[in-house]
Amino acid sequence: MNDYNKTSSQIADEASKTGQKAADAAGQLAGEAKANATSTVQALRPAVEDAKTTGRDALNTAKGLAGDAKAIAGDAWNTARSYAKSASGVAGEKLGDFKSKASDFQETTARRIADEPLKAVAIGVAAGALLAALLMRRGKNRRDY
Repeated sequence: MNDYNKTSSQIADEASKTGQKAADAAGQLAGEAKANATSTVQALRPAVEDAKTTGRDALNTAKGLAGDAKAIAGDAWNTARSYAKSASGVAGEKLGDFKSKASDFQETTARRIADEPLKAVAIGVAAGALLAALLMRRGKNRRDY
């Protein structure tokens, strides 16, 4: 029978069968898609868990490194402060020694001047004359240029 001589009930039966085949095929494709999605999710679960674990490990490592850096910076600060205190103490001691020596020199000089005033005046005059001669000579050389 050709397609033009079919009755409407035959056409309806064929359409129903075709619809049923399409529905069966769609159902089969939906089942396959669901199975594929389920297997994909199951395959991805370990990777997601590994990614979470790796992220946690990275965070813990970063926290540990930050803690180590803080401890190192604290140690460096304490060491620098200790060195500064030590240097300050040494400088204070040296200054004290210098003051003591200067005081001893001052006392010795004052005692010698008191013991021999004429000699001290003569030494002062000689030193002044020598200094004046040096300054005059220096001034003369500057004028020549």
